[in-house]
Amino acid sequence: MEKYWNHNTAFHEELVADAKERGGRVLDIGCGDGLLLQRLAPFAQQVVGIDPDTQTIARAQTRLASISNVSLINGDFLAMPAPSQKELYSTVICVATLHHMDLRTALSKMRQVLAPGGRLLIVGLAADKSFIDFIISGLLVLPIRFMDRLHGGMQDVGVRIADPKESLSEIRQAAHEVLPGANIRRRFYYRYLMSWNKPILEH
Repeated sequence: MEKYWNHNTAFHEELVADAKERGGRVLDIGCGDGLLLQRLAPFAQQVVGIDPDTQTIARAQTRLASISNVSLINGDFLAMPAPSQKELYSTVICVATLHHMDLRTALSKMRQVLAPGGRLLIVGLAADKSFIDFIISGLLVLPIRFMDRLHGGMQDVGVRIADPKESLSEIRQAAHEVLPGANIRRRFYYRYLMSWNKPILEH
């Protein structure tokens, strides 16, 4: 299956480079058609993708059929059984999926499945609610449109979409409560990047 570019895949190289530093087991929440899993597989012991959409998982199975260290789960991440200590993940990645779930519940679950010393990486979307939010988004319209044309346009790959509910300030507040010390930065393509390192002594 072909590779493609859109506002989510634009972050793949950065995410893969970060996960590569740890190797081990990697979880991709909302894995879609498996393109990020395909890119992560050479640098991890095992890569697991979970997505609730049956058709999307079927496309991922086709893409990843020849890669031995990838496992796919067709299901709801929030209903995923708690892993044993040996099954915890060195890296947990979530791209454009957090806003499909209850924010605090999802962040708590991500913390639960992450191994001590592991790293959580979230590329997310936030709702524009404040004056500053609208100003920043407005200033990005033309630069992003230029980048879209430079890359040959946004490609719709047939995955579920939803509008974000929480603003960036609300997401920061939730992260402060659930993931103390999490780093959240506005990024290009109307996205933010959240990163959090789980304390080594936490179990």
